[in-house]
Amino acid sequence: MDLYSTLSLWLTNIRSLAELDDFCRQIWKLYGEESLGEADAERLCEKAERQRANLRKDRKGSYVLPRSCYPQRPRSERSRHEAARGLRDPVRWRRKRRLARMQAIRPEFAGEFTEGESAALYIVMSDCRQHGNCDRSVKEIGDRAGVGPTTVRNALRKAGTLGLLRVTERRQWRARNLTNHIVVAHRRQIAWIAKFRPNLGVKVYPTAFKKAASTGSSRNKQSKGPFNSRSDLAPEGSKPFPSHDRGPADALAAKTTLAAEP
Repeated sequence: MDLYSTLSLWLTNIRSLAELDDFCRQIWKLYGEESLGEADAERLCEKAERQRANLRKDRKGSYVLPRSCYPQRPRSERSRHEAARGLRDPVRWRRKRRLARMQAIRPEFAGEFTEGESAALYIVMSDCRQHGNCDRSVKEIGDRAGVGPTTVRNALRKAGTLGLLRVTERRQWRARNLTNHIVVAHRRQIAWIAKFRPNLGVKVYPTAFKKAASTGSSRNKQSKGPFNSRSDLAPEGSKPFPSHDRGPADALAAKTTLAAEP
């Protein structure tokens, strides 16, 4: 494609007067450098003037071709400084600080991330440990971590640069793109999350007590009752055997009693 065709294609994609003014300046700059001929420069200027007239006509009430097929977000009246210092949700704020302190990243990499980015990576590492990968959307990760979408994107970008994560974009033709496919790529980080026990994003196992096996010391094996039951008592009229731990005086007194009986 020659220079004239490239500039003509650029002109067809212009949607504002400011871009059109910049286009005209580039034409005369190329003409001054003798990269563009005089005839081509004049034809491009004529096309630019027609494009300018169409844009001014569109501003008066005609339909303007939108840049995107998705609805645009309304522009906020607050500046970036005011938005950054606005009121914060205390629940999301506490959740972000709690998740950031759980150390889902190895200590040698933890200093590279902010508190919000560490909380976002906690959600990613939890899903990677449970499912082997993370396919959540940026908004869902941010809601679970208590941070915004921009913080999540910054965390994924930094982790990809450090080699901790491998993020695969799944673009779709003429459709909304699928969520990113995120896996842990660093070998030492994989070993770290194998020992890592997150409380969010993984299965919660119930705790219970194991019933101890009975030793049989509290019940009589024959009568199935306790030892202190009435069936274990000596029958009426029978005399107990003398104890082996009695002293000599007690044994002599027992023999005298048995001899005196008729």
